[in-house]
Amino acid sequence: MDSASESRRPERFPAGWSFGIGTLPHPKDPIALMRICERIIKGRKENVLALAHHNADLDAVASCLIIKWLFPWVRIGSYKSISQAGRMLLSSLGESMEVDPDTGSAELLLIIDSSSPSQVSDGDISSWKEYIVIDHHQDNVNWVGNVYRDEKRSACVEIMLQMAMMSGMSLTREIAIAGMAGITADTGRFRFAKAEDMAIISFLVEGSGVSIEDVLSTIEGDEYFDISKKIAVLKSLKRVRYQRVQDQIVATSTVGSFESAAARGLLVVGCDVVFIGSQKDSEMRVSARAKPHIIRAGMNLGKFMEEVGRMIGAEGGGHDAAAGLNGKGRVDRVLETCATEFSKALRAALDKDEGTMEPEEEAQREEG
Repeated sequence: MDSASESRRPERFPAGWSFGIGTLPHPKDPIALMRICERIIKGRKENVLALAHHNADLDAVASCLIIKWLFPWVRIGSYKSISQAGRMLLSSLGESMEVDPDTGSAELLLIIDSSSPSQVSDGDISSWKEYIVIDHHQDNVNWVGNVYRDEKRSACVEIMLQMAMMSGMSLTREIAIAGMAGITADTGRFRFAKAEDMAIISFLVEGSGVSIEDVLSTIEGDEYFDISKKIAVLKSLKRVRYQRVQDQIVATSTVGSFESAAARGLLVVGCDVVFIGSQKDSEMRVSARAKPHIIRAGMNLGKFMEEVGRMIGAEGGGHDAAAGLNGKGRVDRVLETCATEFSKALRAALDKDEGTMEPEEEAQREEG
């Protein structure tokens, strides 16, 4: 091999992994990430718990699984519940997670994919002995202490893949499935995927032999034949309410479960922004989804839901095109607030865009 070819080769790590263009992106802070790995290794004989957020989604479950495979002594759990998709991933890989595990006895807590304490506790974490947050959400300022956050990563599981590589773990079929599942989910089935996300997917496919179809079959299972899910989506269509903002539709609806599936269904039939709510006793939850052109207009659902959460005394956050909010209250009132406030913000963003058009563009629009 000539010297020019040699210089283009990515940096190599044990077990066939590599950092570099077209493979796995370099960590934001490799020293900090390695120190986290070293701290977990140091706690081999301690009670270490990796804790995911309430209703742990695919990315959170996949991230916890890779930590468990990388550090077998670490317990993995989720606060309150695990999403159906997360349960399907666990079942397909023959794994399990604790629901509402005892955090008080843990000597080290690894907080995974969670933007605030209320997503993994009742808000009081004073009894926790030591914790490390590993997250990828933007503007996560709700934690103090040891926080590793890489907002450039579309999925938290991408950070776990970096940890696995740095620790010298072999790339296995299970790791590839978990990694691809987390990325697939958090990029909205690749609708919001960046070039780096697709490079990671390509790397995992080539390195493991796992196909996209394998992963989709794992995380979707028989969902298209699940009568409960189909009925939930149909009920969301029946209950939909919407506001028109110029040419955009901002919709709300309610379901008893399957909020994500209902949101996807409403986007498919023509809505541009969707807020889906569910109510259980005094607890309510809202899932929000938006199409790419809404994000390009300057809107960010994660920041919006965080602001709404502050307004109503709940916790909200997430990504620019997919976010959520949970807390106590009446879900119908929260949905009305979400739709009204988002419509105002969207109208302002669209009016601003119109105001920046050249006179010729404005005339063409009026003629059309």
